[in-house]
Amino acid sequence: KQWYQRRVRVNAEYGVAQFVYLMSGSAVFMFLERDFAQQKYRTTLDALIEVRKTLNLTYRQELVLQEAFSYGFNFDDEVLPPRAANAWDFISTLYFSITSTTTIGYGHHSPRTSAGQLFCIAFSLGGIPLHMVTLGTIGRHLNTVINRFLMWCFGGFVKAGAAKKDIATFLFTCTLLILFTFFSAGSVRLVIPDISYVEAVYFIYVTISTIGFGDFVIRFEKESHLNRVLILALWALALYVGMSILSATVMSISTRAKQNYKILFNLSSNLWNKKVRGEKYRRAKKKAMSPGAEETGLIMVDKNFLIEQLDLQTDPDKRAEIQMWIDKYDACTCSSDYSDDDSGSEYTSTPDHG
Repeated sequence: KQWYQRRVRVNAEYGVAQFVYLMSGSAVFMFLERDFAQQKYRTTLDALIEVRKTLNLTYRQELVLQEAFSYGFNFDDEVLPPRAANAWDFISTLYFSITSTTTIGYGHHSPRTSAGQLFCIAFSLGGIPLHMVTLGTIGRHLNTVINRFLMWCFGGFVKAGAAKKDIATFLFTCTLLILFTFFSAGSVRLVIPDISYVEAVYFIYVTISTIGFGDFVIRFEKESHLNRVLILALWALALYVGMSILSATVMSISTRAKQNYKILFNLSSNLWNKKVRGEKYRRAKKKAMSPGAEETGLIMVDKNFLIEQLDLQTDPDKRAEIQMWIDKYDACTCSSDYSDDDSGSEYTSTPDHG
């Protein structure tokens, strides 16, 4: 219980920090960009009125111009979406801040002033790491909750091994991700009426995976203020829930991949060490059996290495052979003096431990 409360408190702290960061950044963006957007809006509106006065337009042509203007087209070929009276108010600015810190970047809404572009760089440098840390913490917490839920439901199967537990967690998070995607796709069609169900599923995945191509974008500039707040709130909630589930899914895959990497690394290390030890033993044995080595007592091997080989061997003949070399090594102690009866000379020999 204490662990759960501590994890909830950490997640809440990260969530509050990101919320405050988004709100403050949105306020700065609105201050830097809104006047410029409103000025461009009035310029375009004046140009449209002038066109209506000078050209003899039909009612249908006038409607086409009005529709084009509402979708953001400008007469100087400069695209400044969403190009409406609500451009860079707090709602649209918060929408932009979320797409910036989550690295979605649809591209339909971007700062045009130099101050706004510079602040966008500074804002993303702080917001993207904060978002990644928050998402990673939530993903780990969600994985832990899922593991405990699976332990409660399928205790015997999950306790059978770490591999089965990771596979069960991965399958469960994948199921959650699929259900969330298909359920959210139906809600997207209420906001974007001209989109098909497959395109809605595609839009959900492209959004929560932060690919953000920008071919489908939720636009709510022409909605009422209350509808805009509701649409933004539901979109942000769905975004963070979907990204958390996707993060938990990726973490379950990475956990299993790390375990498999450790197993393969340990296996390859053991095989390599076994090969190196065998080659070292063969070289030491060949050197020890060189002419004059046995007569002088210079056994060119390491005793600790021989003892290690003795513990590893199970063949009685090989154990006896290794024990013989250990006895010879003991007979040739380091810094021992040997006398030659024929010459009467004395010399000191030191075994080679290399």
